[in-house]
Amino acid sequence: MGTGKRAIWVSLITIFLVGTAAANWSDSFDGGKLNLNWTFVSFPDVAKTFKSTVTAGAAGNYYLTFTETTPTSKGGSAFSAGFGSSEKFKDVRVGATVNLAGDTTYNYYGLIARASYFIDPDGKLTGVAPGFVADGYILHIDYSNGPANAKIDLEKVKMNQNVMDKNVEAALPSALNARAYYAELEVVGQGPVTVTGRLFEFKGGPLVAQTSFVDTDLKDPWEDAAKQEKVFKEGLCGIFAQNEQGDGEPAGFKCTWDDVSAVSDFVRGPSLVIDDFESYVNNAEIGAAWVDNILGAGLDYTFVDTTTVFQGFKAMRLEIQNQFEPYTTEAIRTFAAPQDWTLAGANTLSLMLHGYYRDADQDDKYHCNVPQPLYVKVVDTAGKETLATLPGYVAQSGSWRSWQIPFADMTAAGVDLTKVKALTVGAGDGKASVQTGDDIDLLYIDYVRLDVLPPAK
Repeated sequence: MGTGKRAIWVSLITIFLVGTAAANWSDSFDGGKLNLNWTFVSFPDVAKTFKSTVTAGAAGNYYLTFTETTPTSKGGSAFSAGFGSSEKFKDVRVGATVNLAGDTTYNYYGLIARASYFIDPDGKLTGVAPGFVADGYILHIDYSNGPANAKIDLEKVKMNQNVMDKNVEAALPSALNARAYYAELEVVGQGPVTVTGRLFEFKGGPLVAQTSFVDTDLKDPWEDAAKQEKVFKEGLCGIFAQNEQGDGEPAGFKCTWDDVSAVSDFVRGPSLVIDDFESYVNNAEIGAAWVDNILGAGLDYTFVDTTTVFQGFKAMRLEIQNQFEPYTTEAIRTFAAPQDWTLAGANTLSLMLHGYYRDADQDDKYHCNVPQPLYVKVVDTAGKETLATLPGYVAQSGSWRSWQIPFADMTAAGVDLTKVKALTVGAGDGKASVQTGDDIDLLYIDYVRLDVLPPAK
């Protein structure tokens, strides 16, 4: 639960709470009371000033408030959590309404899933302090640097220690963040486990920010160098608050929640991620998998990029010089066995793309991308193919953009999406671009996947 490396080091075998089979629970604190058998815990539990109360709001609404008035240096709680049920969940979606206005201390809100914990009553077990010690997957709604810099991030926590070496986060794009949002933490799978954090304008409203990572029993790219933790396969669900931050320690925290829930009966998205580029160690590996049409496998037109990424820690970078023949630049992924893209009800091919744009006074060796078409080509085992294109100006996008290509457009061209042989991503139209000299344009690709999108109204 610690941010950065402010970790609480303990070494003890985790004790799991005994629970029942996974189900659903929710609490909106109607009537000004706790409507579930909540359990509230904190660490360190020395000052005894952590409190959980149901508070009256406007128009007869009630919400749950966590308050801690003592700094951790004086025995106040660094972390506090609430579990609405003792039920253990496997696949789960935990949600709550949160408010980033808070008070002047600036805090971390949190949701936790597949959690387990034990209570160290006197600090002798951990050698640190009395309180609860937990494992779990965590979503932070982080406004420790104020609402103007609010973001969401994900952690895997083992015995109160953040075991992640790299941040998995997404900034809130709005300029006005001191307000209420609806947060959601989704954990799916038994190995690999996909952990996704989302923030919405309101429950059921538009998506504001999303980030995710994949956890395996192997050495994961986001994991601390000295760590290789097993996945968490089931556990409790709940909420938590945190007053630990890197730029100074506030006096305490004040956090509020409403509409807290944990559900197991939600619609899972398609399981097939075509490529998130996390598995490639070097340029030779990505070049062998995504073969370019210029120099071939393992050579220098396709790259693993670790700087410009949509999510995770790697993306594919394609270098484009379409002032030269063949006036197109593309990377082709040929699958070892035909893929059935219709599994799990998918109806859309989705990918994230990022071009390159620089103002004239910010020019660098790459200059600004010139406008030229971007395209995706899909080929089936019978050789039928379909082409989707974006207009040339998209190549100048200076941030990540989502591109959804409906299956209906591809099947209309006669492509059999139950037998997909190859996928190509490229730029150019077969005519010389207006690039000059040895100018190189850049296209970044990440998170190529299958989606289920609702039908257009």
